[in-house]
Amino acid sequence: MSIKKELLNELSEHQLKQLADSKGIIFKLNTVQKKYYQNWAEKDKLVDMMTTNEHITVSEIEKFIHAKKF
Repeated sequence: MSIKKELLNELSEHQLKQLADSKGIIFKLNTVQKKYYQNWAEKDKLVDMMTTNEHITVSEIEKFIHAKKF
């Protein structure tokens, strides 16, 4: 598992959505992606999609986690 994915897994579903919103990321799935993710839990789906998103860096995730703890 990548460091990015491990950090994202530390966040709740709500926090993942907040992080995506703060970066202006909107998830639009095509038909194939919808079928692929159809039986996934929402949090797992968000983590998977955000792991491959180049607009979210490890350092940004770390800062987000740190800010949420205080």
